[in-house]
Amino acid sequence: MVEVLDLGFQGAQRVIASFLLRTKEGPILIETGPESTYPRLVAALGERGVAPEEVRHVFVTHIHLDHAGAAWRFAELGATVYVHPKGASHLVDPSRLLASAERIYGDGLKALWGEVRGIPEERVRPLADGEVVEVGGVRVQALETLGHAGHHLSLIHISEPTRQ
Repeated sequence: MVEVLDLGFQGAQRVIASFLLRTKEGPILIETGPESTYPRLVAALGERGVAPEEVRHVFVTHIHLDHAGAAWRFAELGATVYVHPKGASHLVDPSRLLASAERIYGDGLKALWGEVRGIPEERVRPLADGEVVEVGGVRVQALETLGHAGHHLSLIHISEPTRQ
């Protein structure tokens, strides 16, 4: 079962969300939202009995700040962050991403999206089109779905069949 974690972006409901999958090896998080909503994400996880440091696997559909802006927070706690191969270098060194966002949002950048830091390369795991990652009996498949971004993945949650 996928649990939706509403991040209350800018005080509004149903604008930005993260998604929690529970596995035998601990929780998986899909999307982190922006770092500006990290306190709400931590609270939402806590409401479900999950501490941020328990999240060892974070999948992001793409690197835009509203989807992956807080990924570095989980990487600092030891999580692996899964991303499209073209997005991986931008998670490691977000300087180009931030420069682009600064041109768009100007002085409002930090208030909207929060702080952004690079993720150590060993914590970033590029996902190939069609690749399946298994964690604790749950499989997540990455499908390249370019359009919104040239580094976009759709993630398919595949539950293991119940054994009789």
